[in-house]
Amino acid sequence: MKQTEIQDTADLLKALGEFNRLSLVYRLCECPQPQNAMCLCDCCSVDASVVSRHLKTLAQAGILKLDKKGRERTYSLDRANVVNQLRALATKIETSL
Repeated sequence: MKQTEIQDTADLLKALGEFNRLSLVYRLCECPQPQNAMCLCDCCSVDASVVSRHLKTLAQAGILKLDKKGRERTYSLDRANVVNQLRALATKIETSL
């Protein structure tokens, strides 16, 4: 694997490695439509500003897609990116040795 691919996977796993962020991802797995931060607050035991920071971290790691319309920001799971990165790691683990 290339160093950039390893770094991307490390960033993904680091972002997913925090309980509240993983809770947000699980919540977004159930959402057919993009959600704003306020709609996602009930899945975490933290306030809206902390949820917003977690969403930003997840978006920077390529886990979420961010859509801005005026002042509203909505988030959706970037399923293809997450699946591809996790599948590549799983394949590497499976096929090594």
